[in-house]
Amino acid sequence: MSRQFDVEEGMGPLQKGRFRYQQQDFSGAVKAFTEAVDMSTDNLLMTALDARAAAYEKLQQLLPALRDARRMLELKPKQSKGYLRAGKILQLQGKQELALQIYARGLAKVPSGGDKDRQHLASFHEKLRQALKPGKSRDFLERLPLELALMVCNFLPMRDRVIGLSVSKGWRRVMEGSKDLWTTFDTTYAKRGISMKSLKIHLRRSRYTLDRAFITLKASMDEQKMKWLTKTCKELRELHMGGNGPIGDSLVSALPGATNIETITISHSTEITLMHAQMILRLCQQSLVQVKFMNIKGSATAFIPNKWPMVKSIKTLHLRTTMDSCLDFNGLRDATPNAISVILDGWKIASSFVDATNWTNLERLDLTNTKITTLPALPPTLKHLVLSENPKLKLANSEERPITLPLLQSFECHSTALDGEALSFILGASIKAGNLKILKAGGRLLNGRPHLVTNEFPASESVEELSLASMDIGDNVALEVVGLYPNVKKLDMASTRITGVAVKAFVENGLEWLKMNHCESVSVDAIDWARGQGVEVIHNFVGQGVQMRVRPRFADSIFATSL
Repeated sequence: MSRQFDVEEGMGPLQKGRFRYQQQDFSGAVKAFTEAVDMSTDNLLMTALDARAAAYEKLQQLLPALRDARRMLELKPKQSKGYLRAGKILQLQGKQELALQIYARGLAKVPSGGDKDRQHLASFHEKLRQALKPGKSRDFLERLPLELALMVCNFLPMRDRVIGLSVSKGWRRVMEGSKDLWTTFDTTYAKRGISMKSLKIHLRRSRYTLDRAFITLKASMDEQKMKWLTKTCKELRELHMGGNGPIGDSLVSALPGATNIETITISHSTEITLMHAQMILRLCQQSLVQVKFMNIKGSATAFIPNKWPMVKSIKTLHLRTTMDSCLDFNGLRDATPNAISVILDGWKIASSFVDATNWTNLERLDLTNTKITTLPALPPTLKHLVLSENPKLKLANSEERPITLPLLQSFECHSTALDGEALSFILGASIKAGNLKILKAGGRLLNGRPHLVTNEFPASESVEELSLASMDIGDNVALEVVGLYPNVKKLDMASTRITGVAVKAFVENGLEWLKMNHCESVSVDAIDWARGQGVEVIHNFVGQGVQMRVRPRFADSIFATSL
């Protein structure tokens, strides 16, 4: 006993009671908890009463335990703890129906999001209800275990979750009891504007732990609502904007409150000015990791230098314009020194020489349709390089800058003026290292002399996916070029002059996937034969008015690639 007193020395009554409870000295625990009850108020009193009731339970003294539970209900009627304790004691007394009523009363009294124990309260109520009335409920959600019910609800889109709240009291109880169902705010399917009241209700259901928001312009999220969203939800990490129309001031005004936002995306159909895009980066420069603006409107004649703010945290940057807007490439490069993936689509890079070597961690660079005419200087860390849709891009005669890209895994130069010498220049190191897996080099003019065609393509045994789409080649040339890549499994021959002869040869060489859109010389029999050999064939007969049947995809929505 003296050893116990030595251990308890310096402990408060609550700690002392917990220690004795762990030692299974329940009578001693009751004495210590009683001392804590006598000297405590408010939340500490609730804790002491709950602990003493638990000790009484162990001593099988259920009446004093129930008195403590009742006192807890009087003290904090909007907290779950008293209802949980009272319900448990009543069940120990065999009063199951009364316990069910106590749990139900608690669910009615404790507001959604009131405390962390409310979900336990809903779970105990549901289990007891099922035990007392098995099979009587026709509501499948109420008959499921809580964990399965929540899994079902997680598969529902946000609009259906909101509708589900009005299905029954059981549905509302289950759905409002889990904040995790409401941590995403999604207005994709909203048919009218979202009111401030509806917004506040949703945020309250999430216990203000919202971390993702998909907002369409149709939802009418004005400046006031956007500010409320970012002000109250400090855990907001992702913000995705979409819908037909422009956006700018309402988004910019809300961002000072979004201190932890890491991802911002703006869809293809939502226009934002270059000025607003730069303001967004400036306001979130401490936290932004991923930026994707798919419809930026800038000047087609000039740019204002030094407007890109320093954002060292950015890893992924995707900026697209449909206006041939001018881009301060050097300014953007210097402002995002730690970028790993950079995609710049449709811009007019107003620089005679593009130097990307300052991106020392860069693994992906896409300069599609950027009007460049000479090869950029590239960092050796690159794994994926896209230079497509630059028809004047070629290797100048005076080109002396060494390009060593040993890690390169994929390269695309569709619709450029790059010849075989340029491809060997760019791909030599990666082919030698055996790293090159994807080569898309279609849409280019070949040397007119047949015996020199293979000079336009560097041979590689590591390439598994090859595109020769939109090249003016027939069976003989196609077979000769594809023969340079003996391990190719995916082949794109769209808009070429190949026939069933080439198709048969490709399949016999082990091809697994073949695309032949707009190949009018390929017969239906050849297509059917290839499919019969287990090859996945993509083919349409546009000339005959037949189109491919394509299943609607999430990728075609306004949030196409935001996730």
